[in-house]
Amino acid sequence: MPVEKARRNLVVKAYPFRIEILSLDQVLAVHTRSYTREQDVIDPLHYLPLLEQRPGAFEHAKPIRRWRERWPQVYEQVLALLQAEWPQGRGVREFVRILRLHQQYPAELVEQAVEQALTYGCVHVDGVQLCLHGLTHPEQTIPSLALDPTLSWAQVGAQPITLNQYNQLLQP
Repeated sequence: MPVEKARRNLVVKAYPFRIEILSLDQVLAVHTRSYTREQDVIDPLHYLPLLEQRPGAFEHAKPIRRWRERWPQVYEQVLALLQAEWPQGRGVREFVRILRLHQQYPAELVEQAVEQALTYGCVHVDGVQLCLHGLTHPEQTIPSLALDPTLSWAQVGAQPITLNQYNQLLQP
């Protein structure tokens, strides 16, 4: 269950295909049910707030190790870049913030935004968020500023200066 929502008294509801963990009437986590013995069903997103606080545990966290086996190769590139740029845990902390975007956006969209950020050279959480915004809210294309070829550019700037236009601004 999410680390930030851990409580003393919880209710576990077991259904045929899923398990729900509740606090009062609020569902905190839902997992697919496992019928094998001693199997851990782990959602790595639940651990990210804790790893953001303790980046030294990142390499040893079981949920992250499992996730790393199947996450996109571009994530490894970004993690290596951030660790090289910001050593002593700051790079890992920034990478965990990027991973937390999975809580708000689909995995494919986050992966695409991370690839874009890597291409643009803005590999940090703000850069990935900017790319996500561009992917989720595509702006309309800016119309071309095609200039009229019949316009005479030789006269631009050659007109006499009249200050009367400024005097009009002073009148109430």
